[in-house]
Amino acid sequence: MFLRPTYLIDGDITDIDLDELEQSGIKGLIFDLDSTLVAPRSAVLTKEVEVWLTKARAGFKLAVVSNNRHALYIEQVKGLLDMPIVGRAAKPRRRGLLQALANLELAPHEVAVIGDRPLTDVWGGQRAGMKTILVFPLKTMNEPGWITFFRRLERMFIRS
Repeated sequence: MFLRPTYLIDGDITDIDLDELEQSGIKGLIFDLDSTLVAPRSAVLTKEVEVWLTKARAGFKLAVVSNNRHALYIEQVKGLLDMPIVGRAAKPRRRGLLQALANLELAPHEVAVIGDRPLTDVWGGQRAGMKTILVFPLKTMNEPGWITFFRRLERMFIRS
């Protein structure tokens, strides 16, 4: 079904079971950046995400694809994360995701795109032939109530 992710996580990125992904044949992970790995425009990892990424590095090839257009910010995050980052990706377009896929040197079916937005991350990953994982934004973020409402509404449509 359109926009239904391969995996729907009722939590943030740190709630993803890496062993389950590895057992399902996933060898690479492509992350959305803002709200998925870091709070928007912060370039700061929480301790929980840092620990989870350390575990992920042990078993997977990693990359980031972001729609963020600020080159200075992308360079700052690249130094923080120490992994390939594609900025100005214009997801759900495939170009940025396919560029990250080439960096990982994996086939699309071996990679999962992880993000917090169905219309950009999930749809983009699907269009590129990859598995998809929809997460909520980081637990440490405080979003306005109306944004949280719309995120939950999106998930209701995805589940039905």
